[in-house]
Amino acid sequence: MASIYDYPKYYDIAFSYRDTGREAAVMQRAIEQFSHIPVANVLEIACGHSPHLEHILSLGYSYQGLDLSSTMLAYAAEKAAARGLKAKFIQGNLADFTVPEPVDFAYIMLGSLYVQTTAQLISHFASVQRVLKPGGLYFLDWCIDFSPLTNTSDAWTCRRDGVEVRVRYTTRLLHPARQHYRESLSAEVREGRERLHLEHSNIRRAIYPQEFVLVASHMHQFELVGWWNDWDFNQPLDSVTHGIVRPIIVLRRKLVRPNSL
Repeated sequence: MASIYDYPKYYDIAFSYRDTGREAAVMQRAIEQFSHIPVANVLEIACGHSPHLEHILSLGYSYQGLDLSSTMLAYAAEKAAARGLKAKFIQGNLADFTVPEPVDFAYIMLGSLYVQTTAQLISHFASVQRVLKPGGLYFLDWCIDFSPLTNTSDAWTCRRDGVEVRVRYTTRLLHPARQHYRESLSAEVREGRERLHLEHSNIRRAIYPQEFVLVASHMHQFELVGWWNDWDFNQPLDSVTHGIVRPIIVLRRKLVRPNSL
């Protein structure tokens, strides 16, 4: 069965319901309010087709994208070249990676913190700590499970340039003790007379709030700046008791004090 990750054009359309300009503006606000260092270069982890690339560049930052999929990276690079945009793309696994030079700001979108074990989660934060400058921010979208895992299902349709992509997304709990669940995505594509069925399925580990803070803040050099509901800095999660939708989390790499060396 063909994977949707092998067809980045259709993946791009499938998730085009997002307002990437607004999302970039929210990240810019986070930088202005919370970063302890000037920001010049930005790293997107699990960048896929790099939907925020143009917005990031328009804000005056340089852009690097890291992803495991060579197909997605090639699509992102072709899109950038076609628009005359300069960017760097790196193939790598988010559980253990490095980049040529340290960055000032890093972000990850749509819950793309794909790990299967605690060791991989720890290694991920070690990697981010390695590439992010002290005082810089790590911005995460939808990467924490704020409620116990259950079997879920969602569906939506997106259209662009005569192409229709109907998506169905499901999760199924596999192993509560290991915090494993199966995430499945299927897409029905219609482009003119052409019809294509795409699927992707993988096992991933749930990440709960307090273990996230433990791994980030106590095992690595990050501090929790805050977490908010639905991309809204007026909705801090500490005051939300139910109805959490697409939360954002901001971490900051701790500044190294001379007496701590």
